[in-house]
Order: sequence, then structure tokens, then C-alpha cells
Amino acid sequence: MTGASTENRAVERAVRATLHWSLRYTTGLDPVVAADRQHEILSDLHEQAAWASEAGISERAVARSIRARMLRGIPADLSWRRTQLTGEERAMWSAPRVDGLLLAAVMLIGIAQVAVGAFIAARQTRALLIGDITFIPSSAEITIALGSIALVATALLWHRSTRHWGAALLAVTGVLIFAQSVESLYYLSATALLVINGVTWLEPAAYAIGFGVAIVCLAAAAQWAKPVHLTSAATARKEAR
Repeated sequence: MTGASTENRAVERAVRATLHWSLRYTTGLDPVVAADRQHEILSDLHEQAAWASEAGISERAVARSIRARMLRGIPADLSWRRTQLTGEERAMWSAPRVDGLLLAAVMLIGIAQVAVGAFIAARQTRALLIGDITFIPSSAEITIALGSIALVATALLWHRSTRHWGAALLAVTGVLIFAQSVESLYYLSATALLVINGVTWLEPAAYAIGFGVAIVCLAAAAQWAKPVHLTSAATARKEAR
């Protein structure tokens, strides 16, 4: 299979995924309204692909942009469906607003991870100074290292061009840092030792939180990884019609 055909199929899969989603959220609506919505989406996708072809943008970049637009548009699509069913106009979630909320969520995740790493570092230092412990547990080393990486990742969120890398790093650190911090406190805090022994589900819960954090960060990384000009140009063409 050639590289060109692989890229073309990537765009086809992205288009099919978008159309499949449109069929899902228009199910049960007036057939004419549903058909108009799907035709509008097809037209928009066609214009985006045509513009990208003229601009020399790769098919893979177009496919990523189509999928990202579909994910970002889910709240607006659901709001549109609710309006069609109830006849009540509701506030639409614009793309900038969704992006801002997502950035705030990922930024909060980054700050929380940095705080966890700093807290374990402080507890470890205190334990060594007062003689409660004479070694550094591997879980504490891992937690401190992950907190340091999270600090760098959070800094990357400030710039649009590096934001997706920051979110991706926070997804990786998020999977482990909370569970490792719980294990660290087993050695560094007598109170935490009693809690951990009494609450057997604490560490699995920490892993569950970590995986949830990772999903949010990966979704953000997928959105921010797309070229910014793809969506704005396609939107401008649509508005110019």
C-alpha cells in the first residue's frame, strides 16, 4: 500500500467517523431536518478538504483536523439536538470556550501533580532530617521525578505551539504519580500507614484517578496537536458562502 493511499484512507475514515456521529445524534429527529444537517456536514467537510488540497496540507493533517473538529463539536451537536427536540434555544458552547475550559482542566491537573511531587519531596526531606527513615523509597523517587516532569509539562501549556506536548506528558505522569505518592506515604507517614492499611481500596482508587486524568490529558493533546489554521480557514470559507 502506498503512502498516498494510506493518507487518503485516513481522511476517509475521519469523514466516516464524523458522518456516523451525525447519524447518531440526529436519530429520532424529523427526517428532513436530519438530512439537512448531514448535507451541511458533508458540504463543510468537502470544503475543508478542498481548501487543504489547494494549500498543500497533508492528508494526515486534514484527517486529524476533521477528527478534532468532531470531538470539539460534540457539546454543540448535543445542544442543537436538544433544541430540535424541545424548540428551546440554549447557549451554544463555542470552540474557544470549550478550548478554554479544557486548558483550565489540564492546567489544574498539572498543578495538582506538581503539588503531589513537592509534598512527597518535603515529607522525604523531613523524614531524613529527623531520622524517621534512613533511605529514599523507590516510590518516593518516582513520585518526585514525575512531579518534576509535570512541572515542565505545565510550563509547556502556556504556549499554543507546545501545549499538546505538555498535555501528553501530563497524561503519562498522571497514570502513576497518584498511586506512587500513596505508596510513598506508606514509608513517610505513620498516619498515612494506618489509613492505607485500613482502606485497602486506596491505591486502586489512586490508579483509577490517574487513568481518568490521563484520558482528559490525551483528549486535550489530540485537540491541540492539530494545525491551528485548518479549522479557522475552513470556518472562514463556510462563513463566506
